[in-house]
Amino acid sequence: MSLKDHALLVSLSVSKPQMTQTDRKATQDAEAANDAHGAGKYRKDLYPRALVQPIITVESSARAYIDSTTYRWDRGADLLPTARFMTFAERMSKFEVEFNQAVTAFLNNWTNVMLTAQQSQGALFDQSVYPDVTELRDQFRWRVVYRPVTDMGDFRVSLQETELDTLRSQVEAAARESVEAMLRSPLERLRRVVLRLNEATGKPDREVVDKRGATVVKSPIFRDSLVENIIEEINLLHDFADVLPDDMLALGKNIIDTVPRAQTLRDDPDKRRDIHTQSAGLLAAIDSMLED
Repeated sequence: MSLKDHALLVSLSVSKPQMTQTDRKATQDAEAANDAHGAGKYRKDLYPRALVQPIITVESSARAYIDSTTYRWDRGADLLPTARFMTFAERMSKFEVEFNQAVTAFLNNWTNVMLTAQQSQGALFDQSVYPDVTELRDQFRWRVVYRPVTDMGDFRVSLQETELDTLRSQVEAAARESVEAMLRSPLERLRRVVLRLNEATGKPDREVVDKRGATVVKSPIFRDSLVENIIEEINLLHDFADVLPDDMLALGKNIIDTVPRAQTLRDDPDKRRDIHTQSAGLLAAIDSMLED
C-alpha cells in the first residue's frame, strides 16, 4: 500500500519576536573584570521569563501533542495518519486559540512587562530595542501546514530524460531516507514505553511506615500512565497498519497482549515478575529489529 494514501505531512510554524539580545557593554565589562578576551557573550532576556512563559508553554504543549500523534519524517514535517486528521486539526485549532489568548494577555500587560524588564535588567535596560505594541503583535504568528506525501508521480514537469533521471534518483533517495526514519520511529517509541514498563516491574516492594508506626510492605508505585502510554503507541501503530511491515504489527500485538492493567501490577507480585520477564524479551525483539 502507498504511504501517500494513508498519511500526510504536518508541520507547525510559530514566530515570536526576538526574546534575547547580546549586550555588548555587559560582555565587555565581564571580560575586563576577568582579563578575558573573546571568551563568550552576555545575552539578556528582553522580556521577563515569567510573563512570557504562558506563550512558550502553549507552543511546547502543541509540539508535544504533535510528537505523540505522529511519526518522524524529516526535519521540516511529521507524518500524520489520515485517520487522525480531524481530531488532530481540532486540537491544533484549540492550541492556536490558547496561543492567541496568551499573546493578548501578554500585550495587555505591557506596562507591567516593561516595568519588570527594567527592574530585572537594571542598567542593562534599553527602551529603544523594544518595538511598539502594534508592531510586536504582528510578530507573533501561528501556522499549521498540511501537505501530501509526494512521490515521482506527483511531479508535473517537462524535463529531458537525463534530467528526469537525476530528479528521480534524488527524490527516491530522499524518500527512502524518510521512510527508513519513519520505520525506526515506531520501534524507538515502543522501546521507550516498554523499557519504562520493564524498569517499573523490576523495582522491589516498598517498606512504608503507617500511621500506627508499623512497617507495611507495599508494591512499587505504578501510575496509570505507564500502561496508557503503551496503549497510545499501539493505537498509533494501528493507524499506520496498511503501510507498516507485518513483523512490526505482530510486535505491537505481542506488546498489547502482554500489558495488564496498572491495578493488576499493584495487586499481583507474581504478575509483576512475569511482566518483567516478558518485557525484557520484548525489548530484545525491538532491539533486534532496530539493528536490522
